[in-house]
Formats: sequence, structure tokens, C-alpha cells
Amino acid sequence: MAKIVIMGFVGCGNMGDEAILAGTLLQLETEGRRDVTVFSWNPEDTLARHGVQAFPVLPGLSGLRDFYARLHRGDLFLLGGGSLLQDGERRVVPFWLMRAFAARLKGCRVVFHAQGVGPLNTGLAKVMVSLLVPLCADLVTLRDPESFAHIPAFLKPRLVADTALLLPPVQAEKVPRRVVVSLRRISEMEDMEKDLAACLAHFAKRNELQLVFVPFQYPEDCEVSDRMAKLTGGTAVSGPLTLDEVRQLLASAELVVAMRLHSAILAAGVGTPIVGLTYDPKVGSFFAQLGLSPAQCPWSQDFRYQTLLDILHREYHSREIQEARLAEAVPLLCERAAESVHLALHKWEQRR
Repeated sequence: MAKIVIMGFVGCGNMGDEAILAGTLLQLETEGRRDVTVFSWNPEDTLARHGVQAFPVLPGLSGLRDFYARLHRGDLFLLGGGSLLQDGERRVVPFWLMRAFAARLKGCRVVFHAQGVGPLNTGLAKVMVSLLVPLCADLVTLRDPESFAHIPAFLKPRLVADTALLLPPVQAEKVPRRVVVSLRRISEMEDMEKDLAACLAHFAKRNELQLVFVPFQYPEDCEVSDRMAKLTGGTAVSGPLTLDEVRQLLASAELVVAMRLHSAILAAGVGTPIVGLTYDPKVGSFFAQLGLSPAQCPWSQDFRYQTLLDILHREYHSREIQEARLAEAVPLLCERAAESVHLALHKWEQRR
């Protein structure tokens, strides 16, 4: 019997990708579909977190053959969501597109699901996307307008939103003066971390705040979280949290300082004001879709201590204004996120 197969960056300790999967599964269940299998780098963890059958992702050509063997003609293959088609590492784009191509050869319906595409910096990545996406895709849904530049227009890609926004509401009491910070390590930016630490420490001291550093990629983000907590007088969360625990923590904060994209997405989803450190265009795009571009600061060579400090003070002391903006903007994005699943199922039913 044909089933739904999902493959994203699952089982790798990334809270954002787990949230994307959780939101997608929730919407599939809402639409009456529970016949789902997931490919995961840690199938036992995926089963425990999401209660869904999971197959392992194996390396090399043998892994591709194993992937092909587990599919069946007529399956719906959802590739994504998230930023899978970007070439920060040269093998990433070929890895994902060869899975899509294998699924197409097996006779599956292939959907590039709620994806953020780009940046594509290498010629190989650009050529593969321009050739293989049209060859493989029954449907392309994109979570941000900037991604359309990388997908041929004749495919008629649809603008949706990140499915992490589909997670249910969270009830949590606000903890006065709590500010959650989610950072990632960027090696070429290490010299700027002292300025960032000084800015956060100044902001916290001036407003008598408690900074709580939360790693969203475990364990990779732990080092920077621990180091910045020591430099700022804050505290760092030790050990991996569940998705529910992270969302409770974000909901309890008065403000979230987000370098990791999904710390911003999940904070917005629970109505907590956010300030962005924009290291990647996908972060800036999300703030723009919320109408909150002024609440972000570039994390690049253009970073300035005083710029971030001014943004932090403004957004913290006018957080009721941002809360109202989130209450207006997030439901619209949630509708688009749900549409990503609905469109995929509709395309599948048309072809069966």
C-alpha cells in the first residue's frame, strides 16, 4: 500500500529540523494521514520523539540503494522542509537531489516540501538544482520569497511557510526579566564574539535581566552557549531538551535573541518578541515576512555593538508592540504552512 515518506535533516540533534517534522506530522494527522515513514540519522530517537516509524540514513552508494529499496511505486515522497538545497558543504546538494531522483525512478510522487533554497554558490549546485528539480518534482513549495530565484518559474512553485509554526499553543507563565539567547558558532566570526558578549552583558546589566543560553543544535552549539554565558554572567542550558521543553522556555521569556532561525520561528509561534542576529538570508527573510525587519541586526562584518544594543533596548522596552504584531502576522504564516501539506496531499491524490 502506498504511504507517505519524509526525509529531512532528522535525527541529527537540530531542534529546528525536529520542529519542522513535528509540525508536518501534526498537519498530516489533522488531514487524516497517519501512514508515514521517516528517514532518520537516528531512527530510535525519531521513534521516541515523534512516534513514527523510521528507517536509517546510510552513507555512500549503498545508502542510496537502501533508500531506493525501501520506497514503493506510488508513495508520496516529501523532501524537506528546511534549508536542504544550499551548498555550505559541497556534497549537500548532490546528496538531497540524488534521493529525489531515486524516488522519481521508483515511481514516487516527489514534493520539495516547504524548502528554503540557497544560497547556491558553486556551479555544480546551481546546475544540479536547475536540472534535477524540474526532472524530479511533482510540486515545489517554498518557505520564503528569496528561494524563488533558484527554482525555474515554469514549475510554478508555491509560497508556503515553515511547518514548525504548526505546533500547538503553549501555556507558560512569563518569568520576569528572562531573556533567552540562541547562538551558533561561525568560525570566521570568532573575533566578533567579544563584542557580542559585551553588548549582551551591558544590555542585561542595565535592565537587570537573566540571560539563558539555549543550544538548538546539540552538541555543536553547547560550546558557544557555555562560553557566552560565562562572559555575560548568564546561564547555559546543559543537556539536550525536548521540543516541548524548548517551547516552554521560549514562551516563558520576555524576549528571545535568535541567531538560529528556528529559535526565532518557535519564539514567534508562542508569541514571544524576538531580536534576530542575521547570519544567513533565511533569518532576515523570516523577520521580513513578520514585518519585523527593524528587529534584526546583521551578524557579519557589518555587525556593530551599538546597533545591536539599540535594537535590544528598543524591542525589549516596546515588546507589547511586537507581541501585537506577532499576534497579527503569525496566524497568516500558519495558514500558509498548513497549505504546504494540503497541496502535497492534493497533488498525490491527483496522480494516484
